[in-house]
Amino acid sequence: MPRTLFQGAWRVLAPLGIAALLLSLSVPALASTFNVVYNFAANPDGSAPVPQGALLQDALGNLYGELSSGGTFDLGANYGVSSNGVTFGILYNFGTASTDGAGPVAGLRNILFDANVTGLDYGVTESGGANGVGTVFLQNASGPFSTIYAFQGGTDGANPAGRLLPWFNGDYYGTTIAGGGLAEAGTIFRISGSGHYSVLHRFSGPDGENPWGGLQYGSDGNFYGTTLGGGADGNGAVYRVTPGGHVTVIYSFTGGNDGANPFGELATDFHGNLYGTTSSGGANGNGTIFRVNQWGHLTTLYSFPNDINGNPVNGAFPNSTLTLGIECSHSDFVRRASFGTLLSSHASVRPDNMSAGVTLYGVTPSGGADSSGVAFSFNVATSTYTILWNFTGGTDGADPNGKLLTSFDGNIYGVTAGGGSSGNGDVFAIGGVLQPGTLPLTQPARPVKHIH
Repeated sequence: MPRTLFQGAWRVLAPLGIAALLLSLSVPALASTFNVVYNFAANPDGSAPVPQGALLQDALGNLYGELSSGGTFDLGANYGVSSNGVTFGILYNFGTASTDGAGPVAGLRNILFDANVTGLDYGVTESGGANGVGTVFLQNASGPFSTIYAFQGGTDGANPAGRLLPWFNGDYYGTTIAGGGLAEAGTIFRISGSGHYSVLHRFSGPDGENPWGGLQYGSDGNFYGTTLGGGADGNGAVYRVTPGGHVTVIYSFTGGNDGANPFGELATDFHGNLYGTTSSGGANGNGTIFRVNQWGHLTTLYSFPNDINGNPVNGAFPNSTLTLGIECSHSDFVRRASFGTLLSSHASVRPDNMSAGVTLYGVTPSGGADSSGVAFSFNVATSTYTILWNFTGGTDGADPNGKLLTSFDGNIYGVTAGGGSSGNGDVFAIGGVLQPGTLPLTQPARPVKHIH
């Protein structure tokens, strides 16, 4: 199989004007289709490759992701694959340098959401590096890699596991699940593109602890996030943090019907509402989907149920970030836009209230008809939960994880950490759910160097 990657993510197509903006609304179809894009194998993808985290997509449809293990040194890797699975390449093998990190789990981040516009992607590793507790790195989609910060494991934090969030000035904001103050409960940090690092907040317990997910934009100029534990009842919290680092807990989970232990980042509608999942709790103990506004009013939208035999046939224990609408649209590529322009574009096409039918997309790593997880959609206006795919644990994969990528090409892409033809997981595509974009992407792909 050819293993040449394409470049073109950062080549901007001819300007097509504001009329090219796509609404961030999904249009449900009658039936979904499922396709395995790429199966990870023990060789040459490493002895035990485990795909994990969110994907990016460039203007030509190529996908970029991470392996939390596997690669040449079995310490993880960054990879790229065409959307039809024909071409695949390892961009970087962790362990190539002794201090480059290990175990990337969050997913790469470019300018905004899930679009790879510039080809310069930032990410984190949960472990490894000069001090063994993680790194921040810069990955060029054409191959070059550099470590820009190594966590020390003390007051600066340790073990980042959430995706980075870009800001207007070129800085990125992130979290660590450990380290910080005496409580060792994690941190919120800011880092420049060149590696200048500062701690904004150290969690202590009552304000939350162990933020596994990264941060999300609010409509008020602040960021919002969740912690796995801590808060008033020890079951996790939702917090607001200013760009300068002032943290306010806006909701503490009780562990009852409201759920407990949120893992992933929040999704935003840019009108004061944020959406997430809890990995446990709820009416049936299988986790929930929730909405919380920026003032801390939380509504449980869905509790994952059991059937009459006590089996969570609709999925269970969601631990990934939800996707709201189409978060990789044509408008991200049709003009050379600044971060602010792209952010405003995504915000402006989202409705003022949820009665407009915006749909959330997500996965659960377990439950479903075959106890191997599901991909689902949830229409907030109608409270309609739909299983898009029941994973069987066979050639279609098992244990889907990470944020789903809703694409301009009409597909929903994701990864599984297990199953597939070799038992090492896969990249998959679900079709027949989204309205595909109408603007053709005609720029030819350019092959770059062979990685293998």
